[in-house]
Amino acid sequence: MPIDGLLLNKLIREAKKFEGQKIRNIYQPVNDEVLLQLQNGFLLFVLKNPSYIISLETKPNMPDTPQNFSMFLRKRIKNAKIMKIEQLGLDRVGYIELSVIDETFEMRNYKLYFELMGRNSNILLVDENNKILDALKKGITPSRSIMPGAEYIPFYKEEYINILKHDKIDFDIDRQLMGFSKLSKKFFFEYIEKYDYISFVSEFMDNLNVYTFDYENKKEILAFRPVNYEYNEFKSPSEGLLNFFEKQSINSRFSELKRRLEKIVIKEIEKYEKLHKKLKLEEKEIQKIPELEKQGRLLQAYLYMFNQKTDFVEVEDWETGEKMRIKLNPLKTPNENLQTIFKKVHKLKSKEIHLKERLKITSEMIDYLYQLWQSIEMAEDIETLMEIREEMIQERFINENNKKKKRKKIISKPLEFNYNGFKILVGKNNIQNDQITREADKEDIWLHVQGIPGAHVIIKTERKKDIPQEVIEYAASLAAYYSKGRMSSKVSVDYTQKKHVWKPKGAKPGMVLYKNFKTIYIEPKSPS
Repeated sequence: MPIDGLLLNKLIREAKKFEGQKIRNIYQPVNDEVLLQLQNGFLLFVLKNPSYIISLETKPNMPDTPQNFSMFLRKRIKNAKIMKIEQLGLDRVGYIELSVIDETFEMRNYKLYFELMGRNSNILLVDENNKILDALKKGITPSRSIMPGAEYIPFYKEEYINILKHDKIDFDIDRQLMGFSKLSKKFFFEYIEKYDYISFVSEFMDNLNVYTFDYENKKEILAFRPVNYEYNEFKSPSEGLLNFFEKQSINSRFSELKRRLEKIVIKEIEKYEKLHKKLKLEEKEIQKIPELEKQGRLLQAYLYMFNQKTDFVEVEDWETGEKMRIKLNPLKTPNENLQTIFKKVHKLKSKEIHLKERLKITSEMIDYLYQLWQSIEMAEDIETLMEIREEMIQERFINENNKKKKRKKIISKPLEFNYNGFKILVGKNNIQNDQITREADKEDIWLHVQGIPGAHVIIKTERKKDIPQEVIEYAASLAAYYSKGRMSSKVSVDYTQKKHVWKPKGAKPGMVLYKNFKTIYIEPKSPS
């Protein structure tokens, strides 16, 4: 369900504990989230559906490079003092009143408005004259302009009924109630039917409790007690919301990062495949060298017979005795055409020296990028994606502006399985693939799908000479499952002892060569 004005009321009342504190920094964990770092805690605005404000004790993972809107806010309101945090009526709109001394040593007063209305959510900084300085989402609608310099008009309807301002209930279920979702409106009338309106307002204002419960096979959250349902009660609305949205929040950041990394890798694949196609065309040109050399020799031998410009000449091939037609540029003399052929042959021979190496490097890069893409697709947690991102920074697919800044090392562990007394490790990304292969004992069994991107798999043999076939088959099924061939009915998996696996000099992460292997055809199976 969307976060309604009632729940937002309690979240804002909880956030009032930050009044009087200074803003130490501003971040954007992802594009549609803004995080204020305060003296004793953090205040997070989530500006997508469902949208909300939440108080945090610890700092979430932050990107190394700040985004534009957070940079603007840092310039204007970093070190600003929070004077008060207010809600407009009972709606999903509020503001933080701020006071700060600017670079000219003058006192400035701002309001940071937040409109938490699902897809229409926004956060804006407004000056003393109610003029918009900047907004996360800019635009112009028939009712208002959200552009720098425009007057700020809140997305707020005063004609709706604010139940906290009424002394008695004088409205029915068909009236427009401020801040209610359809679900909370239903439960509100159930509450006042069982108890009364005064009791509702009194209980609502006396505490910050929120309640989670199951309704129609879904988890729901309310800012008041659902009278006809079993519920879990949370004394802190932020704690309740964290509990309610824990998986959704993680999945949101996970999905956003995954999408960004995939977009970068796909762009690199397209670039290198385009280059590979160009090099293959050049390779076809190089294959014409013998033919061009022959044309040059024949034209040179019979040059005395031709002295006029023409588009072709016919000469006898002394090797075959057959007539050969040589196309010429009619704008040039035969001798000039001969020089053009010799120059082209020389140019192609010079290019041939480097072309094979360039093709090899390009093919290896394409293989690596597909392996990287597979790692991103198979990633199941944010730590694995952050490790992949670090790899992409090292390989310069992602530019890191602040090179001097020390990045926090992301440490995630490979997947680990136990089967018939044998430990089996599966790399979740290229860094882990390198790690488990490098650290494996010489007698350990190394497995990888044949010819397609996939994880490195290691069977820890503990120096046992005889590895049961069922253990190899199980490990092979894992290698098949954690590969591009996951959806296939049968996959070829190569396996050999680790001592037969090596990493060529200068090879990309996760890329190895191997020999003395056997192949098993196996069905990919999920370990769960």
